[in-house]
Amino acid sequence: MIAALMVLLLGLVVSAAVPAGALPLVNRVRPSTVVPLLAVGSVISAASVGVMLSLLAMAVVGRVPAVAALGGWSIATLAVAVPVPLAVGVPAAALAAFLLARTLWRAAHILLLLGRSDRLSRRLRGGGGPIVVIDDLSADAFTLAGLKGAVVISRDLLDALGPAERHMLTGHEMSHLRWRHHLYVHAVDLAVAANPLLSAAADAVRLGVERWADEDAARLIGDRGVAATALARTALVRASLRRAARRDARATLPVLALVDSHVADRARALLAPAPRGAAPTAFMATLLIATIVATVASTLQIHNGFEHAETAWLTGSHASSHRPARPQDRGTAHAITVVGRISRTR
Repeated sequence: MIAALMVLLLGLVVSAAVPAGALPLVNRVRPSTVVPLLAVGSVISAASVGVMLSLLAMAVVGRVPAVAALGGWSIATLAVAVPVPLAVGVPAAALAAFLLARTLWRAAHILLLLGRSDRLSRRLRGGGGPIVVIDDLSADAFTLAGLKGAVVISRDLLDALGPAERHMLTGHEMSHLRWRHHLYVHAVDLAVAANPLLSAAADAVRLGVERWADEDAARLIGDRGVAATALARTALVRASLRRAARRDARATLPVLALVDSHVADRARALLAPAPRGAAPTAFMATLLIATIVATVASTLQIHNGFEHAETAWLTGSHASSHRPARPQDRGTAHAITVVGRISRTR
């Protein structure tokens, strides 16, 4: 049990370390490297905590007589092989059930939104290309998630932008579509549902996918300064146009947009040299690998405990079904035989 609790503690430490290091990594490391790392790290951290809570719960639930009989486990052997006290196992079971329900609810919500977004993107695209210009008062531009997806731009916004702003806008949104950035965002959303300690990582990943798209658009433009200016101007033009039209047709859709958040920070990042190395991610990657190894090792240890309990149960059942007759049993059988003979003589 000590090993399982240590692994659970490690998972909680990683759950705190990932969000704490997420924003510095987004600001220092190439976004196309750090965003997948944060998404995978969040999923690993949430899965590790969930697995350990479930195993601790199983160790206690498995000692319930009805459950032990169903699983074929010796209660006495299981209590020795996996000695998890009730004070630990019962709260672990309740917490694991609660977090699982949260995760399933969030997953269902995401699937519904993705289905709606996919149907809308197919309808808008028809047989055309990925960029769709619509006559809409929202003065907006965003990327709709879906199997194909679509980049949706309002005509009012497009007409109000200059050539550099248009290149920045389309390059940014096409990056979202090409690299399926919404998948990273949704993966972290599910991880947060399973482990609320990861909440800060979700904000960092959202910023990271925007930085990733900014960097792709800046490479297309060929000048980071021009890209930064275009980003700032696009935000100002959009804000000006939306003062007269306060509609938000995408409020309930899973979309990614150029000027939704952190515009000033992202413009400053574009004015700085492009991020290159991935060395700062080495520590986090090592920590995640250690978490995986420790979780697997602890899972195997608890699994072995259940196997010992199953073996003890099978051995006990076999011994009871093939147990030799005791002397008193043989005496009783002899007495019954004698009585039977006397009855037949009479």
